[in-house]
Amino acid sequence: MRIIFLCLMMTLVFSHIQPDIRSGKVKSKGVNLGGWLVVEHWMTSSSVIWEGVPEYYHGYGEYGLMSYLGHNVGDDRFEKHRSQWITEQDIAELASYGINTVRVSIGFWIAGFDKTGGSDWKVFAPNGLKYLDQLIKNWAVKHNVAVLVQIHAAKGSQNGLDHSAPPVPGQSYWALYPENVRNTVDLAVFLAERYKQEIAFLGVGLLNEPSGTTDEATLKQYYLTAISEIRATGNDCILTVAPLLYEQDPDHFNDFALKETHVWQEWHKYLIWGYEDMNEDQILNIGIPGVQHQLDIWKGNPIFIGEWSIATTDNAPFASEESFRSFGNKYRDTITSAKGGWTYWTWKTSYDETQDISQRNAWSLRQLLRNGWFAI
Repeated sequence: MRIIFLCLMMTLVFSHIQPDIRSGKVKSKGVNLGGWLVVEHWMTSSSVIWEGVPEYYHGYGEYGLMSYLGHNVGDDRFEKHRSQWITEQDIAELASYGINTVRVSIGFWIAGFDKTGGSDWKVFAPNGLKYLDQLIKNWAVKHNVAVLVQIHAAKGSQNGLDHSAPPVPGQSYWALYPENVRNTVDLAVFLAERYKQEIAFLGVGLLNEPSGTTDEATLKQYYLTAISEIRATGNDCILTVAPLLYEQDPDHFNDFALKETHVWQEWHKYLIWGYEDMNEDQILNIGIPGVQHQLDIWKGNPIFIGEWSIATTDNAPFASEESFRSFGNKYRDTITSAKGGWTYWTWKTSYDETQDISQRNAWSLRQLLRNGWFAI
């Protein structure tokens, strides 16, 4: 009896939150680890990777940055960046606030191969995979956090934006060439298989913010192929599918993949783009209720808000501490009604530790939580 009791106690002590999130018993309340394994200058400008880099390359993304630096300089810089930007201390801290999920952005180069024969992946700094391994196999297990791996940068770029590391700034070639799409299927299958047995592994976000030349037919077929090939291995991890960036509403994808299990519909809901002319009252009485209405009438697979924040435009600054907290709480409550839960964008930004306490950085959840301006 004593042995059985000890075994039961060990099971209780070492139980992990991830299976409960995957089953729908618990919602994700999470944060993005932005700027770590896919870099963006606006949020990582203090990193060693940008030292002496001309401004032209700041908005180019990781492909342009490494094309400029070259491996002789860039590899060492990226090693330093990856080892310092997110550490186990970050995972321990975010977990201490009640965060149960992290969404980590990755690029197609992380796999270190291209079965379609391309060589673009060789432009990037190698060895990012060891950090993803450390997160999923060690830190997230130890601190009871689930991990969603997000394909943020697909081969050829799915949207032309810097966070998708386009080979040509502003251009998206992903959907124009079948080998790009096939490479992304191979990447999704690789990630799902690599982490299939890891208790902290929640799943794969199949594509981040597709737009540009990406068309809906190619996008949907990619999702169906990736889902089918991952499920064929017996893997029931969460898979998120995102519509085209400008079609994140109840009228699109509401009947897509309804027969599939553990598929979440991913939306990104910022009160910035499309809300530029709204003042504070309009954000509170039109903007937030509008998002709530979309969530209320949605009829498809569970909605997961993969990105959102309480950053706003200059027209709606919520400058007083009271108004800022009230606004943040109201929008958090709306986002929390999404069945799959959410992950805030983002955990940290450059200089957020040294900013004047009066300068609220709504892009840094770490800063908001440390200073008591927001609660999970």
